Amino acid sequence: MELSRFFTLAEMTQSDTARLEKIANEPGAAEIENLRALCAAVLDPLREAIGQPIKVNSGYRGPKLNQRIGGASNSQHVEGKAADLQAPGMPVLELFKRIVRLGLPFDQLIYEAKSQTAKWVHVSHNAGGNHGEIMKANFGPGGKSPTYSKITSEQALAMIEPISRAGGPAAKMRYHEIADEPPPPGFVAPAAPRKAKKAKPEKAKKPAPKPTQRSTAKRTAAKRKTAKRKTATPKKARALRRR
Repeated sequence: MELSRFFTLAEMTQSDTARLEKIANEPGAAEIENLRALCAAVLDPLREAIGQPIKVNSGYRGPKLNQRIGGASNSQHVEGKAADLQAPGMPVLELFKRIVRLGLPFDQLIYEAKSQTAKWVHVSHNAGGNHGEIMKANFGPGGKSPTYSKITSEQALAMIEPISRAGGPAAKMRYHEIADEPPPPGFVAPAAPRKAKKAKPEKAKKPAPKPTQRSTAKRTAAKRKTAKRKTATPKKARALRRR
């Protein structure tokens, strides 16, 4: 299926991981439309500008494939809005800079350099509104999970790609299909549910002290005295109160 002037559905859904592990990677109608928009708005103009083929290493990733490579559930690859690119014979950094210079409508653009010989460009497009966020991936020792730094277009264009021992900056680059993106721009993580406070155990009420023989006798005498006051004449009542 032709998605645009230069790209097909097969190109935008191919995956080495899916092929080797026989994982079905078939987008639905909504994801196909997102892929079509990505191709029309970003990939076609880029392909025409550089005048040479662009290799889509990973475009759409179905939920099962995305889970297999450790991708986040909110990955734009899962929606068909993102692609990881290389251009054979062209330095990866130059491809990255070309997207910036052309002012293409990207939502997120990331320069990924896992090693001297494994580099690619991640680009996404959101038809509902693009943020134009530019980032650089910072891989840990041995190419472990990257962190991401936001950079300006000026900083992106000032970046320098060191020449590798593999034959220069335009040497053939490898690609690793990994979770290679932070949360998409504007994403707000749902608030974590609050932990219910543990109810404090009620303190046991102290039992009322059992009445002693003496206290019972005092209460009985007081009741009798009160009864006499109520039935006595006023003169006698006054006399009783004086006692």
